[in-house]
Amino acid sequence: MKPSKFKKFIEEIIELCKKYNFSISHEDTHGAFIISDYNEKNINWFRNAFNETTNL
Repeated sequence: MKPSKFKKFIEEIIELCKKYNFSISHEDTHGAFIISDYNEKNINWFRNAFNETTNL
């Protein structure tokens, strides 16, 4: 089965995180996100993002 565009997008972002040693995490107070030092916990959180696009 061919991976969805959404899954490919997530995986490419994760590869960029690894390349630059950053990760994306969530800031609960205001709904924004944070760019932080690479952290596998943040990567796993990001990998589980909900797909609300129409471009599956």
